[in-house]
Amino acid sequence: MAEEQYQIPIFLINGQLDSGKTKFITETIEMGQFEDAQKKLLIVCEEGEEEYDEKMLKDNAVDMVVLEKEELTAEKLKELDKQYDPWVVIVEYNGMWEPSLILETAKPKGWEIYQSITVMDATSFANQWANMKPIMAETVKYADMVVFNRCESGMELGSFRRSMKALNSALQIIFEDKNGDMMSTAEQLPYDINADVIEVEDGDYGIWYMDVSERPEIYKDKKVRFKGQVLKNKYFKDKNFVPGRKVMTCCADDTQFIGYISFYDKISELENKQWVTVTGTIKYEFQMAYKKKGPVLYASEVVPAEAPADELVYF
Repeated sequence: MAEEQYQIPIFLINGQLDSGKTKFITETIEMGQFEDAQKKLLIVCEEGEEEYDEKMLKDNAVDMVVLEKEELTAEKLKELDKQYDPWVVIVEYNGMWEPSLILETAKPKGWEIYQSITVMDATSFANQWANMKPIMAETVKYADMVVFNRCESGMELGSFRRSMKALNSALQIIFEDKNGDMMSTAEQLPYDINADVIEVEDGDYGIWYMDVSERPEIYKDKKVRFKGQVLKNKYFKDKNFVPGRKVMTCCADDTQFIGYISFYDKISELENKQWVTVTGTIKYEFQMAYKKKGPVLYASEVVPAEAPADELVYF
């Protein structure tokens, strides 16, 4: 009879130093999320100010080991598997290490990353994002979930959310206050969504683009006006083009064009890469380019325009 293969799920918890990873893992364990696993292995790749309580670990059948970067190897993981025979593995990862190190290192038989969560300290996020964006972005691109903790009233949570979604549109994003309770993600948009025509300023294009993507039902049948660059190619129909902007989500090498498929009767009058001001009505329809339903713009007016002072959109 063939040997039965058991799967040992790995929960990868990433984030910068003192972002709250230890507290997050401790609370998750104490809530009983892993209680069905009789033997649990906690691999700590970074020791911050907060330490794990030995009694908590013992009471919850958690064995803890601390690994340096050079120890994170296939041989070491195999050794830990043999020594502890875990049913579940929790990794408190070092936010300064490349995610590829843990992702690409060969795992013992049965070990498989089940969920990747990045923890962010909302109180220091803006400063860290401004100074460490490439490093922090890597912790987000491969994550399934981002948890912003220590959130406070008045913070630009919508901006935080857009920054994350620009890197990984499939992310689940959670905001928690200092007590660990879930916070509302309601935000004030920089334009009047109930106006006869939603006027999107040059610097707010990214906000509008992301909000339409995430809440298409709110924008359905509303009229909008914004400035964008014309994109036409042979794959579009005669009346299709995309008016959009280039966005830099992380660094200069991470620039991409974003915009929605638009219908316009006079598309032949438009030149590729031409800057225009577009006025049109937003619909929500199936498009082959999306391979699903998505926002579509029916343009009533497209007029030449000057390029914005800064042609790039930033998240």
